[in-house]
Amino acid sequence: MKFSAVLALSAAVMASAKSVRNHYPVRRESHKKGASSELQSQLPAGMAGFGVSNTQVTEVIIIWTNPGAGAPTININPPAGGAQPPAAAPPPAAPAAPAAPPAAPPAAGPQTHHVTVGGPSGLVFVPDQIKANVGDMVVFTFMSQNHTATQSAFATPCDPLPGGMNSGFMANPNNSVTPPPQVAMQVMVSDPLWFYCAQANHCGKGMTFSINPTAAKTQAMFQSMAIQQKGKGAQSPITGGAPPAANPATPAAPSSPPAAAPPAEAPPAANPAAPAAPPAAGGGVQTGTGQINGNGACVCAVTCTAGSFPAAVQGVGSFGGMAGSLPMNMMEA
Repeated sequence: MKFSAVLALSAAVMASAKSVRNHYPVRRESHKKGASSELQSQLPAGMAGFGVSNTQVTEVIIIWTNPGAGAPTININPPAGGAQPPAAAPPPAAPAAPAAPPAAPPAAGPQTHHVTVGGPSGLVFVPDQIKANVGDMVVFTFMSQNHTATQSAFATPCDPLPGGMNSGFMANPNNSVTPPPQVAMQVMVSDPLWFYCAQANHCGKGMTFSINPTAAKTQAMFQSMAIQQKGKGAQSPITGGAPPAANPATPAAPSSPPAAAPPAEAPPAANPAAPAAPPAAGGGVQTGTGQINGNGACVCAVTCTAGSFPAAVQGVGSFGGMAGSLPMNMMEA
């Protein structure tokens, strides 16, 4: 065998050995796994689990989180079903309520629901409940002071659900973070979902939120149990508690002394004597006295009724008075 052939064969064997060395054994890349864990550790506190429960049943998926103040959005999970993630922006202002509610437009794909956490309204989620379909997005906007959106079970409103969604604390002191912090999640089930704020005693004061509550498990029931379990049972009148005790009644002002009684009225005078009854109607004659020309008394008579109209023409051409005549016997001595 020639020397050149031997050299070529040796080179081929060495090339084959190098190729095997490059593929076997498989190179360990644990440093890349460590880098991935480091990235996850940079996510806001409370994001562990990313909405997947211990039973591997996904109820909600956190899509992204944004700490606010113009910081870049941190994408956590891609939306399921090819849905487009909602943009990180302040929720639109609520429009004025129309005089008559318009007809509901037909649903057009996944909807985005905006929920404000805290802020001017106090320790509340606004709105405190929504109806969401599978695939809908929910964007939590965190206002003052420092709140969370933490998933819980219905029976234990103020305890975190193992493996459930937790936004972590989103600080916004005096609403000074502009735009405010936000967290977007996607609803993956049609079952009721329950949330609360894990800050101090906020849950015990009724700071709860629900998605798709039912008639058997309402948002009011969930809130009431939260107050009973973590708020020492001090429910507000809205959630079934007793109203605050009324202020003690102001004593009535003393009444003014009664006015002096008016002097007793004098007894009424005796009724005056009834006037004499007028003479009965008719042609009766009344006797009287009188004087004529100073020559002495005379006897005269009057009649209180008119006499009949004379049959003759004695009254023709006369005026005034009453027509009539006196009977002859009144003119006799």
